[in-house]
Amino acid sequence: MLRGRKDDGTWTDRDRVMALALTLYEDGLCSGCGLHHSVTHGDENVGRWEANSENICHGCEPIDAAKDADKKDTYPGQKLTLIEADGF
Repeated sequence: MLRGRKDDGTWTDRDRVMALALTLYEDGLCSGCGLHHSVTHGDENVGRWEANSENICHGCEPIDAAKDADKKDTYPGQKLTLIEADGF
């Protein structure tokens, strides 16, 4: 039900084009930094970005800590996931 329509949910041609455009956009995102390749690749983007070490992702924080602590106790393909802590 793209665009929040209240009909039977049938996709229009516009819906299909928009879904395809979103897929193409998402396929161009870098899995490391999350930015689109159009602004991170190529000579015109050299020097465009800097790392900012002042921000902490409190979702990545426990995953990174667990990876460091469990390096010897993990197996290939093991994924760490977040669960909400008690009290939130």
